[in-house]
Amino acid sequence: MDGALRGQCFPEEKHPPGLRRAISGTDLRLQCRFKVAPQGQIGISVGGPNPIVDKEFNVAGLHIRADGITAWDNDVLYPKGSPEAAELKAKGIWNRKFFYAKIEKLPIAPDGWPTIVLELRGKELQVMLNGKLALTYSTLCGDVTKSDIGLQSGGKSQNPVASWFDDIRVEEPEPDH
Repeated sequence: MDGALRGQCFPEEKHPPGLRRAISGTDLRLQCRFKVAPQGQIGISVGGPNPIVDKEFNVAGLHIRADGITAWDNDVLYPKGSPEAAELKAKGIWNRKFFYAKIEKLPIAPDGWPTIVLELRGKELQVMLNGKLALTYSTLCGDVTKSDIGLQSGGKSQNPVASWFDDIRVEEPEPDH
């Protein structure tokens, strides 16, 4: 674990702690090793100018737990320009719903150090775990120019939960052949 990033989530926190790093470009490839506690979770989020929620916000993301990988996304609660959307905006509330878009159940050894690769090409998200395809998902707006990438530590437990990241690389993906 020499040089690994460690994040810790406490039971009373409403949102997991994390780190964000500025990036640029339309397509991206993130590769890292991670370690997640049995009751823990790690998150990877990709930020950019999200046209759905009309904010600089997440455009794609993953939650990784010991039982699998979940792609998540954001959509609007009410159509833009509708009276309901205008009412939310007047109240300062985002017209947004967070949802789990695709769930792939697969065992991920807690306290191991698997390697994950996330590639986002246009709207297409592809996730490899230890060199094997684990999840694909067509995002709602992942084709925008990216502004940042985030790594989060989380989990639901009565005790603090830690997660680790190591060997983190963010780059443009190799061109398709």
